[in-house]
Amino acid sequence: MRVTPGMTADNAVYNLQQGRSALDALQEQVSSGSMVNRPSDDPLTTRQLLDLQNQISAGDQYSSNITKGNLLLSVTNTALSGMSDIMQQVKKIAGDMVSGSTDQATVNGAISNLAALKSQLVDLGNTQVGNQYVFAGFKNSPPFDTTLAPVAGIPAPTPPAQPVSTVSGAFSGTSDLLNVEINQGGSKVATTVDGGNLLRGTTPPAVDILNGIDTLIKAIFNNDKAGIAAGITSMKDGAGQVTAAQSDVAGRLIRLSNMQTMIASNQNTLKSIYGDKQNVDYAKAGVELSQQTTAFNAALSTTAKISQLSLLDYMK
Repeated sequence: MRVTPGMTADNAVYNLQQGRSALDALQEQVSSGSMVNRPSDDPLTTRQLLDLQNQISAGDQYSSNITKGNLLLSVTNTALSGMSDIMQQVKKIAGDMVSGSTDQATVNGAISNLAALKSQLVDLGNTQVGNQYVFAGFKNSPPFDTTLAPVAGIPAPTPPAQPVSTVSGAFSGTSDLLNVEINQGGSKVATTVDGGNLLRGTTPPAVDILNGIDTLIKAIFNNDKAGIAAGITSMKDGAGQVTAAQSDVAGRLIRLSNMQTMIASNQNTLKSIYGDKQNVDYAKAGVELSQQTTAFNAALSTTAKISQLSLLDYMK
């Protein structure tokens, strides 16, 4: 087959275009820092990079969930620690009253202290983070009523004496637990505690701690030693109830911490793989760019010389 000047010219132009495309691709990689700038550059690697991006994004979301869960549970744990301290004080006051002095000033002081401690329990039960109440379930308002109400069973005094009152403590939240998803397997961790069951004993055999304090106040008011002793037993059970909630929350915090560590390790691995596939090795790219530039300039020079030939150059 005879090779015509036209064929030679077309082939030269084609080779120049290929060289120019390769040079442009290298220049784009160096300027962008990315090996793949569009799907057509490398469809297979593009798919792998998209999968890695999705996994990294999911890991970031789970990490964010865990951070929020840690905050809620840490605040909840602090509130439970306060409740535990209060329950110890309640038991001490009741213990002093069942075995100590029963003069009216001492009785009045014990009743006043118990009423104040109950109020503190209710305040801790209304603990919130932002607009989220950690003991309210799905409700975004204070779950425990802080309105003062007379203690049932204690007769109203003759004015101007003040009635024996404590905060109502009525629970209006829900028993639902707010969960956060912590991994791709769908595992979830509860970030709240059922305040109704914790302080009001809404699910037997849980102890109604707030009502128990009112009952204890009534027993102390009436100098009912048997009632005080029963109240001490009830408060011991209530203190155990709070301690159990603390242990549960501590276990959840440990689980979140372990998962956070695992996710961080996975994220580092995924980002390293992504970088290996996508980030430009500038030393290697610089050498390739220099070589491609030299080759392209040589092709231009050769093509220019060939293009200068005419029919006279072939005539003798």
